[in-house]
Amino acid sequence: MIFTLLNENQTIFDEYILDTKEDPSTLGFDHIYVINLDNRTDRKEKMQMIANYHNLDFDFFSAVSKDDIKTLNKYPSSLSPRHKACYVSHYKVYESIVTHGYNSSLILEDDIDLENDIKRIVEEEVLPYLPENWELLYLGSCAAGGIWNSDVSLNGESFEFKLFTSKFPACTHAYAVSLVGAQKLLNNLVNVDIPIDLYLRKIMHAGNITAITLIPSAITQWNSDDNPSDISSSPKNNKFIYSLTNSTLHLLGFKEKIAKNIG
Repeated sequence: MIFTLLNENQTIFDEYILDTKEDPSTLGFDHIYVINLDNRTDRKEKMQMIANYHNLDFDFFSAVSKDDIKTLNKYPSSLSPRHKACYVSHYKVYESIVTHGYNSSLILEDDIDLENDIKRIVEEEVLPYLPENWELLYLGSCAAGGIWNSDVSLNGESFEFKLFTSKFPACTHAYAVSLVGAQKLLNNLVNVDIPIDLYLRKIMHAGNITAITLIPSAITQWNSDDNPSDISSSPKNNKFIYSLTNSTLHLLGFKEKIAKNIG
């Protein structure tokens, strides 16, 4: 288990159950989904700790397992079971968005860390500057395209976190989808033959969806040697990742305990 006992009856999670009378926040979106495998209760506990600390309203959405052959067979694809399970999990979230009619939804995977002032960043530096026709918004990404001197950010130059049209981001650990965007993704995700994040880039390259990327990322992926990726088995993806200015997990004392285990 990831969570180190503070004493015989208390975990890190227990420290951060906040006593607040404020309604939980969805960071200005209609809904926040957290994709989580039912058997990864360790990750769910960590995400609930983050939700409690920031007073966020997380809706835990059951991910499709690579072993759920019956469900996976309903979606034609040449992907490996691990990557196909990831694709189908996100696809089912898009279906949920359309079913509920959410105009804007934030989709998080359960291996994330985020800036401690995430509320201010999103509500003050991001949402007011989004164009009305946005369809995808990446609050966290990897392999985003470079920034050139001629690039002009949508939210000006006064903020540390800047919005750019596209930049063709990769990874699906933290992105928002509009209702129109979700409908477009359901129509475009057919016979997916490459990992879902790369397929989304393919749709962007084709000009079939409007994407906005926040650079640098305000939400990053996090995993360690004792908390490996459920999708990639490559050792290089199981390293301790830390690139935030004010990491929530770091401030909660979570990362130091993990770092000691990694050595």
